[in-house]
Amino acid sequence: MTKKDLFRLIIKIFGLYSVITIIFSVFPSNVGLVISQIDFVGIVWIVFSLIAIILFFTLLIYKPDKIISWLKLDKGFDEDKIEFQNFNNSNILKLAIIVIGGIILIQNIPAFLSHTLFAFKSSAGNGLNDNMFKFGLRDYIHWTTSFLNIILGYLMLTNYSYVSKLFKDKDKNNE
Repeated sequence: MTKKDLFRLIIKIFGLYSVITIIFSVFPSNVGLVISQIDFVGIVWIVFSLIAIILFFTLLIYKPDKIISWLKLDKGFDEDKIEFQNFNNSNILKLAIIVIGGIILIQNIPAFLSHTLFAFKSSAGNGLNDNMFKFGLRDYIHWTTSFLNIILGYLMLTNYSYVSKLFKDKDKNNE
């Protein structure tokens, strides 16, 4: 198995996991909140989120090679072929960092988009529903946290080789 094949498999698994998570938890809760106050922004939000979800999952499931080349996931390994019996600690650590970064990224994108919608609705209140969409300090903290997690996940995906070197250096210092 080549490293590109392994990353294709992992990205497709992420795509399927994300589809299941969004279809059964994130999307229904957002649709319920938007339907409770139907207006132009809500309709645009539903259409935009459906298009974004479809494009995102099409990219994850049907175009993993573009993601691999965009994030340069196949760089930083010693060999092109991955043989699991010769999978050393360094490669396992790199793979774990990629998986964790992907999970962080995928789990926080829906929360960030939801908080963005609610912040917009709160700031664009028209006086009729001002009490319904109050965006308080706690909401800003969750919004900021999800944004920072998206950045962290992206950085872990793109700099996995550097992060693994940091962990290996710390491990050598502890011995």
